[in-house]
Amino acid sequence: AQFAERAFGEALATAEALIETEPSSAVGLRCQCACLVQLARADEALTLLDGHADAFGTSIVLPRGFSLYQKGELRDALQLLESALALASSGSDEGGGSDERAGMLHLVAQVHYKMGAYAEAAKAYRRVLAEDPSAAEDEEVCTNATAAYVMAGLPADALRLVQQTQQQTRTSTKQHMYELVYNSACAHIVAGDLAQAEERLEEALSLSSQALQADEADDEEVAAEQAPIRVQKAFVAHSLGREADAQEGYLSVLRMKGHEAVDSTVAAVAANNLVALRGDRDLFDSAKRCKAALTDAVAAKLLPSQKLCFLANQVILTWHMGKPTLCREQLNALNNAFPESEVPVLLRAALLFRPKATSKEQPSVEAEECLAVWACKHPKIAARPLLALAQMQAHAPLPTAKGHVPIDPLRKAARTLAAIDQLRLSPRLVATVAALLERLGDVTAAADFLNETLDKLGRNKSILRPFVNSADAEGGSEGLQEGPLLRKHILILRGASTFFERHGLWHMVAQAQQQLLVADPRDISARARMVVAASHFDPNLAAEHDELLPEVVGAGEEEDVDVEALENLQLSVSNRHSSAVAASGKATGKRWVGDDVATPDPGMGPNKRRKKRKPRLPKDFDPAKPGLMPDAERWLPTKERSTYRKTKRDKKNAAQMRGPQGATVSAALDISTAKSTATAAAGSSATQLGEGGRNKKKKGGKKGAAAW
Repeated sequence: AQFAERAFGEALATAEALIETEPSSAVGLRCQCACLVQLARADEALTLLDGHADAFGTSIVLPRGFSLYQKGELRDALQLLESALALASSGSDEGGGSDERAGMLHLVAQVHYKMGAYAEAAKAYRRVLAEDPSAAEDEEVCTNATAAYVMAGLPADALRLVQQTQQQTRTSTKQHMYELVYNSACAHIVAGDLAQAEERLEEALSLSSQALQADEADDEEVAAEQAPIRVQKAFVAHSLGREADAQEGYLSVLRMKGHEAVDSTVAAVAANNLVALRGDRDLFDSAKRCKAALTDAVAAKLLPSQKLCFLANQVILTWHMGKPTLCREQLNALNNAFPESEVPVLLRAALLFRPKATSKEQPSVEAEECLAVWACKHPKIAARPLLALAQMQAHAPLPTAKGHVPIDPLRKAARTLAAIDQLRLSPRLVATVAALLERLGDVTAAADFLNETLDKLGRNKSILRPFVNSADAEGGSEGLQEGPLLRKHILILRGASTFFERHGLWHMVAQAQQQLLVADPRDISARARMVVAASHFDPNLAAEHDELLPEVVGAGEEEDVDVEALENLQLSVSNRHSSAVAASGKATGKRWVGDDVATPDPGMGPNKRRKKRKPRLPKDFDPAKPGLMPDAERWLPTKERSTYRKTKRDKKNAAQMRGPQGATVSAALDISTAKSTATAAAGSSATQLGEGGRNKKKKGGKKGAAAW
């Protein structure tokens, strides 16, 4: 009864009293050990197990493994559990009964999850669900399994398990499944469906409120229990760009972090996300929150991926605060804690790439060397560092060191991208490398790179495969298998074919189109392009493929077309150029289609004159009551109208050119006349220079200007 009410302290006192009465009581010892484990008193539990190993017998494995798990000795716990499971599989009785075996499998999955081996954890949970079908009805097992699937990058498996569990659960108990709904929201986040994730988080909040109120929890306990959901909801808002909502969500959890029911890791995650949201704003407050959040006690509870994120944000924050020495120390600590992660080297390269005011060397050289060395040491996980290296190389200036031949930055970037084995068959990387080489004008290198990529995808190196006939097209093709590789193959083939067409490499175009026809014999576009490509070097092959193309015009709808009439047909000239064409036609004595007088056509009526365009009138002009007609010069600039009167500002220059007192200003010095004269003079001068008058002296010039 005390266990059912989760009164483990009282149950421990009862077990101890029973042991005092009967020191060798196996039931009392097991009850005492279970209470110590539930109260997280792992050291006392291990001491009890070591002192009474004979009383526990084969059932000692599970409590010992759980105690080691609580102490953080994960490798020892995993080794103990796997050894017991191996003995049980071999037929020994040391593995315990079926319930104990299921418990050990579940604990093995939890140990893998805690160690950050999410793929192994997901595999272990699949084993649990396969060996024990009743585990699918256990809410705790399903919740932990979906969490493992999400962290392993398997959101589809997590959502499928959630759906199965909800279908098997009674309606009356669904309100207690808010943790499972929360995990489904996390699965949607991993899948990139943020809108659906936000809806599931709202559902989790509603279900948790109903369940906790049914358990008679007060408002503070409800808020503390909902803290992880609110932090995740703020993260979704952060990802959607709603920074105000995200900041309010993080702060709402941080304001109540002193409550004993709030998990310290939840408050630490909220503080870390708030620091990332602020960036280089409120640095001192962010530093204070980071220091308070990442304590030793909290760090022991964090997952490896969470701890990595926390330490990386600390490095960035310290750099923003202008503390390079402390930043280097934190970066070294991050590298020592996660030597197999690419995050430390990316941060180091980013800091080295920043320009230094006191350094005369190019800052990118040291950053590039750092990334290149790390990529050579860790070739299996070098994709992100090599992408960063290629980006730096593309923006770097040409090397000027003596004794080195300058290499174009784009060519260096293309070589680096082509060396990424993990992304070598990615359509985006292939397109980027080909575009860089094409921009450099090296079409041959780009074509060779594309051919090498197609060879890696399994293309036959023969000149051309036999084309697929209609019978094969109906039965389908056996050339390529369906799946991600086929999709990549088709995307790269289409892009390569477009590149080859652009540069007139018709043999390569035909090879690419032939591979597309092998993948899909019903691809009409590929067959049409095959006809075009083959027509440049093999008319017979083009004709063979042309016969397999469907008819453009249906039966009974064919019309006789006079090809010579189409070739001799003169195109009409648009209204925009009709006046210029008409003027040139009158000057040469020719008539053009679109002229005022059209060539008579025996099949048409009398010639029609072109309609005169109506003049443009103001909006408020009423033709019935015209009154004063609109000004004909309203389209001209104000100063070019005949009614324009010069202002004092316009007369300023003229006033400076007056002669002696009492003399009148000559009409030749009028501003408008001077403008037109200067324009004409400039035109005549340009004409003279064009005719070889470059050596002639200009009238006026500086001498005339100095006279004023």
